[in-house]
Amino acid sequence: MRCSRSVAGVLAIAAMFAASAAVADCLVCDEVVELDGIRARCFQQDYGKFLERAERSKTGNAEVDLGTCAGDDGTEQRGLDKFPSLDPLDAGTESVRSPLRSVYVLDKPAIVCLKRLLDDYRGLIDPKVQFDLLEQCRP
Repeated sequence: MRCSRSVAGVLAIAAMFAASAAVADCLVCDEVVELDGIRARCFQQDYGKFLERAERSKTGNAEVDLGTCAGDDGTEQRGLDKFPSLDPLDAGTESVRSPLRSVYVLDKPAIVCLKRLLDDYRGLIDPKVQFDLLEQCRP
């Protein structure tokens, strides 16, 4: 009886670790993707390439670079957005608007989900639309 309890305890702990590992498969992946019409079409156009890259990767992650087909000039934002200027002379000279990033790190399930979200999306994409992959891609 005592052995079966310890086996059941070990199995329960293993199940908890497996569930938490499934949620946190990709620790470096982006959770939110913002796209305008050009970047959305770019993602749809190169979807197969991004999916294949994730499938071939040892980690299952891929860099989704939308800058080349979006016509960006190489100043795409990677990671955190640029901090706003703290110079009081710059205040009010232009509207506060962060530029869209063109490079994201996504895993295979997020790439597939983003494609599905874009296929199903019926709203206005321009100037931009935000997809919360954690919230919208839950199984």
